[in-house]
Amino acid sequence: MKLREDSSATANPRLCIQLLGGFRVERADVGQEVSEWPRRSAKTLIKMLAVHPVHALHLEQIMDVLWPDVDQEFALNNFGKALNAARWVLEPDLPPNQDSAYLRLADSMLILNTEHVAIDADRFEQLSMNAIRSGEIAAYESALSAYSGELLPEHRYESWCVERHSVLAEVHLQLLMGLAEAYERHGAYREAMSRLHEVLRLDPTHEDAHSQLTRLYGLTERSTRQFPTG
Repeated sequence: MKLREDSSATANPRLCIQLLGGFRVERADVGQEVSEWPRRSAKTLIKMLAVHPVHALHLEQIMDVLWPDVDQEFALNNFGKALNAARWVLEPDLPPNQDSAYLRLADSMLILNTEHVAIDADRFEQLSMNAIRSGEIAAYESALSAYSGELLPEHRYESWCVERHSVLAEVHLQLLMGLAEAYERHGAYREAMSRLHEVLRLDPTHEDAHSQLTRLYGLTERSTRQFPTG
């Protein structure tokens, strides 16, 4: 049993897909980036699947984005080429006609197999939920450390990306605000103010950040008057 598990792990190394801060696919077994994409449509196909919350898309959804305003036969032909190219990129040693460990086509749905694929945006969301639920400084810091930048900045205005891009950007702001509140509860006013400045750098019109920062300035000023450093 042990030998069979090791053999399977070697045959299907875990893939790490980075969406935050830009797109990157890496083979976890060797830490090597997957960088050769013979078709741009194959690369976009993987991005679309990774961005989608459940990592599954109907063929019609894919074709409407990648090959709009063309007849179905032409779009299906292009989809087949893109899928084959994506499978080859992710599994260059995959024999012909063998099922992919990473991409599965079933009932007109293309599915990214998250048993073998880790996606940084998913991890960030999970850590964020844990932090918001616990309200602990360490949990907030852990979640924020997992946020390496906005989701696919090169596609921020694309129809298939814009919704999750906005959701994750808002979660990032929520984390910064939550961490500022946690620091304030612990009397760490300067650390709280630093996080609020980060919020305002990202969203200069954030009213809650402005009001909280004003209140903290008042608290630190009173503290300084009561306990002068000189």
